[in-house]
Amino acid sequence: MIKVIELPIDKDMGGLTSYVLQLYRMIDKKGFELTLLSYDEPSNFNANYNVEMVSRPYHVVRFYKKMKQLILEGNHIIHFHQSYVNIIPILIAKLAGFKTIILHAHSSSIDDNRKIVRFLKTGLHKVGRFLLPYLVDTYVGCSTKASEWMFPRKCIDSDSYYLLHNAIDLDLYDRNINLGLEVRQKFNIPKDALVVGHIGRFTPVKNHPFIIDIFKEVLKQNPNSYLFLLGDGVERHKIESLVKSAAISDKVIFMGYVNNTVDIMQAIDIMILPSLFEGLPLIAIESQALGIPILVSDTITQEVVLTDLCRTLPIDNPKPWAYEIISKFGKNKYMDYRARIKELGYDSSVAIKKIENIYKGKQ
Repeated sequence: MIKVIELPIDKDMGGLTSYVLQLYRMIDKKGFELTLLSYDEPSNFNANYNVEMVSRPYHVVRFYKKMKQLILEGNHIIHFHQSYVNIIPILIAKLAGFKTIILHAHSSSIDDNRKIVRFLKTGLHKVGRFLLPYLVDTYVGCSTKASEWMFPRKCIDSDSYYLLHNAIDLDLYDRNINLGLEVRQKFNIPKDALVVGHIGRFTPVKNHPFIIDIFKEVLKQNPNSYLFLLGDGVERHKIESLVKSAAISDKVIFMGYVNNTVDIMQAIDIMILPSLFEGLPLIAIESQALGIPILVSDTITQEVVLTDLCRTLPIDNPKPWAYEIISKFGKNKYMDYRARIKELGYDSSVAIKKIENIYKGKQ
């Protein structure tokens, strides 16, 4: 049995956490035992996941003691999932005695608008990139862009680097029109209405104010339109106020965090993702797997453009986004692209095997 520590996961259930939870669900339980570490209480997560709480790394002594405890329990591989190089927990894990340290890049910039915090994280990232070759054994990137942001070139060019695209369980993405109609009925949305969707945490990187600007332009051209916003986060109240001040509260549905995102997506005509940056967003893959058109910002890696359902646009003007949304509405004939997506390497059953092989090679 190979025991691996995965950290961190977050109660906000962003893309990084979704990836780790999917890894936990799909990995071979006969060969691997995963322990998920979170800075949040384990009660925030489904009891089926093996979650333990850990102090944040700036509590150095407590974090170090937890690392030592995990090693004494037979854990020798630790897999960090990060959006920038936070070298502190990596350094502590190294000092505690972990034999194998894996760093997984999940983003391509720092998602924090607070100037001082951003400055500190940027400094930590730069120092961390310099130290990585001396502390980390294996480098994994979810996209080329995320890898180049996280790792120095010497790491990417080494035999210890792996490009593993975020992937999904394609069997879960059956198109179900009737289920979509049921979802619409639940929210009193007419069958013939245009439904625009966005899934993501309410953080600066997701660019929610621009999403609202896009939707206001859509309403000018088609008043029979609605916006689904799935997710939660620190900026939710700010966006709710923005929607209220624009007098479109009856058209925007804040759903919070939901477990059944695929069910909700069945009711959506087109997805939008005008993020300031991303690693490799799973929602772009999920939309195409369901046969739903998706518009993404041109700041996101082109690796998400797997089919003609996905198109990139600049984020300097909401009007072209609204034009594309209106022009695609009612004209999309469903096509099942899952075989194509699997062929391109975005099927999680294949991706999980690659992770398993990495772990096996690090015993």
